Formats: sequence, C-alpha cells, structure tokens
Amino acid sequence: MSQQEVEQAVHRFSKAVVTMDIGQLMNDLTPEAMVKLQAAAGAGMAVQIQGYEVQSVGQEGEDWVSQVKYLGPTSFTARLVWRRFGNEWKIADADVLATEGGA
Repeated sequence: MSQQEVEQAVHRFSKAVVTMDIGQLMNDLTPEAMVKLQAAAGAGMAVQIQGYEVQSVGQEGEDWVSQVKYLGPTSFTARLVWRRFGNEWKIADADVLATEGGA
C-alpha cells in the first residue's frame, strides 16, 4: 500500500465517521478495533462528529499508522493502525489518544 492509498483510506474512513456510514465503518474496521473505539468513545461511534483533521500518516513495519483528530462537541484524536487482510486494508488496531470538550 502506498502512502497515497493509505491517505485515501484514511479520508474514506474519516468521512464515514462524519456521515455515520455504518457499512463503510464496518468494512474498514476489524471487530477488535471497532470494540476498542466504541469503548473509548463511551457510546461508541455515535458521538457527534462534524469534521476531522488528518494529523499524520506513516509506515511502521508492514503496517501503516494514521493519527486523526475528529471534531465535535467532544473532539478526540485516534491512532489507527492499517493492516492488509487478504486483498483489503483494514484498521487492525485503534486507540483514542486524547479527548477535548464534552460534559
């Protein structure tokens, strides 16, 4: 996967977060990564996200790692590890690094 392909995947996934495109989210996330993000977000991906900022994309071994800040009443920064599964690249691991705002 080239950096351009990774960046396209990061934007595709992040746009799906903003629009709540459940089908795309489920396609891009492994079950393990989905559970981690849902737990970290409190109520899962149902938080109100209005936009996003890609902060970094880089290669770590055979994986690609992106850091994205998702913007909303409660903003959060996520570290997403992209890994190849067969012919598809999916988010194999995800961590919320920081949150801002909220109640």
